Amino acid sequence: MISWKILLQYIYVGFRSVKDTQVLMENLQGSQVQLPLLEKGLVTGDLFLDWADVTHRYNRDNTDDDGKNSKYNARKKKSNVKGESSRSECTSTTSHVEIPKGLVLIEDFVSQKEEDILMAVLTGPQAPWAPSQKRMGGTEQVKRRVQHYGYVFDYATADVIRDRTIKTQIGSNGGACPPIPAIDVHKINDTSDLNENEKITNEQLKTFLDTAVKELNGWEVFAAIVEKTRRTDFGDSLTFPNLNQITLNEYPPGQGIGSHVDTPSAFSDGLISISLNSGCVMEFRRQNEGQKERKLIYLPPRSLLLMSGPARYEWEHMIVNRRTDTVDGVVIPRKLRVSLTLRTAIDLGDPPKPLQRVESHSYPPRWNISSTNKEDEANRNDQSSSSINAKKTPECEKQHVHAFYDAVAQQWHHTRSKRGVLWPGATKFLEALPQGSIVADVGCGDGKYFAAGWMSGCFVLGSDISLPLLQTALGGTDGGADPRQVQYDQSGASARPAVLVADCMNLPFLQNSCDAAICIAVMHHLSSEERRLQCLLELKRVVKNEGKIMVQAWALEQDKKNKRQFAGTDIFVPFNAQPKYLNKVTQPKNEKEPIQESNDGEHSKVPKSAAEVYSNAYEGADFDETKGLVVFKRYCHLYRYGELEYLVNQVDGLNMIEAGYESGNHYVLLQVTKS
Repeated sequence: MISWKILLQYIYVGFRSVKDTQVLMENLQGSQVQLPLLEKGLVTGDLFLDWADVTHRYNRDNTDDDGKNSKYNARKKKSNVKGESSRSECTSTTSHVEIPKGLVLIEDFVSQKEEDILMAVLTGPQAPWAPSQKRMGGTEQVKRRVQHYGYVFDYATADVIRDRTIKTQIGSNGGACPPIPAIDVHKINDTSDLNENEKITNEQLKTFLDTAVKELNGWEVFAAIVEKTRRTDFGDSLTFPNLNQITLNEYPPGQGIGSHVDTPSAFSDGLISISLNSGCVMEFRRQNEGQKERKLIYLPPRSLLLMSGPARYEWEHMIVNRRTDTVDGVVIPRKLRVSLTLRTAIDLGDPPKPLQRVESHSYPPRWNISSTNKEDEANRNDQSSSSINAKKTPECEKQHVHAFYDAVAQQWHHTRSKRGVLWPGATKFLEALPQGSIVADVGCGDGKYFAAGWMSGCFVLGSDISLPLLQTALGGTDGGADPRQVQYDQSGASARPAVLVADCMNLPFLQNSCDAAICIAVMHHLSSEERRLQCLLELKRVVKNEGKIMVQAWALEQDKKNKRQFAGTDIFVPFNAQPKYLNKVTQPKNEKEPIQESNDGEHSKVPKSAAEVYSNAYEGADFDETKGLVVFKRYCHLYRYGELEYLVNQVDGLNMIEAGYESGNHYVLLQVTKS
């Protein structure tokens, strides 16, 4: 008997126009529909909708990002052939074509845990994204985000920048990209003259990697994976020990790369690509005795692909722009894919030799340039530990903490704080204070602890960097209807909390003006140790002698039953925002909508979803097309066991009364001692 669930797993529907298709996708994406197929009908699961138009298959721009111009694309452009689908055929359609010689695919080269850690560090707050670069021709910028390690790949010339001190389009010292993360061999063997990775045994390398994974040390995991790649035997003792250049490419769903062969004069044999977080179909093609050969190969997440010999020099490779791949009849949606391309950059000698490795076990890796672009320069300064001024807010916090809470304040109050979830330790701390105590609630948000303070007879001074959050603290959005809030008709003016916009780095309170202070879920938004210490110093300054302070911050160590598990200490935590809670945004009238060309030459506008329009209005935000949500990135520093205590011990005048763990947070209870 035929299973309807199997039969209806994929449904193909034809439409008269691109516009009709787009309207259907916008209205039904992620929803469930009833199909009148049986007497009672059939209700689908959550729909995932994709579409294909009969149009030019390949990008009409025949200039590639990573290599020489594609002759194949040039021929496609000149021939003006139409009729190939924008969705490539299933990989099974080229199963009869032999795999290009020199192509090796190793599945699960990195483990799931290693992948999680690499994604957290390589796309997180410490990621050293490259400054803006122009493509070949110099008229357009490279659209995708990239990172370079060891040596910069120059997209304008399709060559490697061999002189790290030279001035380039990036800026002065434009070749000074971050060094490749290396293993600190003294962590493995304390011998003073041990300074080469080659002296690390394979067993020691495995132990080092396992330890780095266990401790969630992302850059050490990266360093170990690089060294593991150099030592991998691809058959017949084929290894690539001189890998000295890494380019990381970030591919959002729908984005690919043009057909190309990596410049032979820039890199020697052996191109290696490691796929993280998502797979994709890579297409290989060549002209062989006047005949076109094509091979479609699916690269699963966590896999390693080697291109050597003919696969390196004779076959072009590309990734078609689309949101799905069809692999042996199964449609696989693409997610954000991060590709690590490892190559051996060579000099211009005859014969050419590998360039010297540029490595360091000082983490996180940094750029060392003076950019001509103000935004890039701000990001570089933000990364530089030597330029840190504790009271100066880094760009990372401005965008991914301050701007984040300003944007989502309404939803945060409506969905999270209204649940009234208070950490028991903080509540007990407030309840134990003498009546009449003046309490500084530093980073109060929408005032979730105000009621606990008021019920214990305290006067609360609430401060937060986000005005929109503070506007919800006294019923600013619902007239005080929230029973958790201090309502105007339940308290006199002297008992109602006072709120003000203030930075925890520089509180506008007099010295010794408060009897106690709480700082809940604030310090995990501070991006450097200097700023964390400055926060503790400010808390100590405003609290009287023998006054008490409660600090809580998010813990790296989470209960195994908790759905949220962290893969690093400094990360971006996604927050899904519903557009209805955000400030009203409309698409600018002068903004051009994407144009889609059909096979008959007809052009039609592709309407943007509400989530996409709203995400464009917020810097750094993305959107989830299937769920219609705006996705914000919230910066968080997750504290290890003992880290809060370590910070406290560096501040004179703060005595530890208690330290502990509750509800996924580390906390410390402190007493101020002033001479």
